[in-house]
Amino acid sequence: MTDNRESEALFTVPAEVASENVTDVAAKAEEIEVTAPSEVAFTEAASAEALVEKTVTTTVEATEAVSAQVEALFEEEDDLSEEDDDLSEEEAMDELIVEPETVQKEPSEGKNADGKNTETPVVAPALESPAVSETAPVQMPSMNTDVFGQTSYDNEPPVIVFEGVHKEYEGQVADSVALTDVSFSINKGEFVFIVGPSGSGKSTMIRLMMREIAPSGGKIYIAGKELAKLRRGRISKYRRNIGIVFQDFRLLPDRSVFDNVAFAQRVVGAPRRKIPKEVSKVLHLVGLSQKYKSFPNELSGGEQQRVAIARALVNNPMIILADEPTGNLDPQNSQEIMSLLEEINRRGTTVVIVTHDREVVDKMQKRVIMLNGGTIVEDKKGGYGRG
Repeated sequence: MTDNRESEALFTVPAEVASENVTDVAAKAEEIEVTAPSEVAFTEAASAEALVEKTVTTTVEATEAVSAQVEALFEEEDDLSEEDDDLSEEEAMDELIVEPETVQKEPSEGKNADGKNTETPVVAPALESPAVSETAPVQMPSMNTDVFGQTSYDNEPPVIVFEGVHKEYEGQVADSVALTDVSFSINKGEFVFIVGPSGSGKSTMIRLMMREIAPSGGKIYIAGKELAKLRRGRISKYRRNIGIVFQDFRLLPDRSVFDNVAFAQRVVGAPRRKIPKEVSKVLHLVGLSQKYKSFPNELSGGEQQRVAIARALVNNPMIILADEPTGNLDPQNSQEIMSLLEEINRRGTTVVIVTHDREVVDKMQKRVIMLNGGTIVEDKKGGYGRG
């Protein structure tokens, strides 16, 4: 690529030529005017003037042509730079995928008497899934411990607040009241289970947080904003900032793992060139870097739920809402998914899980909000509590 000095040279050479030509021609015209008869001098002077004008015109045209060439070269470099930033799926994943026990040789500094390298090769450690990794959690600023023994943040309002929320489903004769005078708050960075028997109002609570339905009474605030006051056109944008994980995964069957996660980025209008890098990062986090080309029907139930979690996480939401995320999984996969969600929570994301899985709740020992008959009967840290 021509650098700035070369481009300046391209611009200045024609101008120097023009200057020399103009000086020579002007001198010639002056000489003719002094020594030649008047008629001859006039003719020669006119010819010299025409030559000067032609030389200047030619020089300008040449300069413009060179300028166009230089601009085209710079544009070509910019295009190449943009192409370099546009990583393909394979290139983005290759940046993160490290094969276990890959040997990386360092430059040799000497050999022994047998002619063999005396350097010890460096062995790259195998990547571990965050679900089973014992890596220390990422430290977040201005954190303290709340009354439930969980991490929260100083000088920040709760991210979820229910104030006297009442929900009644119209048009139903019996059991139409889903929630009655429900009040609680969840701080940023908390991990909370919402539990209770069937029909206790758990799913209604999640639907209210998603703004899928509106409360019949009371107020709900998410990140300081009252959901009831959201205009219809703003609801979809609000949902894009909330990561949602469903029991039945809800993956697109005709798209690969990579495309299922990338879809969430495209919906929010993420820059095309950044999508491969962001998707590859979250797939690495959930332990699916090696299966980014697979389709949902080629994955186990636990792997499909990991894809769903990656999709919920890729837009960096402040809250993850999970509705029965282990409902279709065996105990081992259930525990792995819970460990993954706990790791995500350690990184600063607020996690709210609706579940009836008593074993998981008892093992996790997090804050538990228990519902029964549409009201909160218990709110504490620990196990499942009342039956």
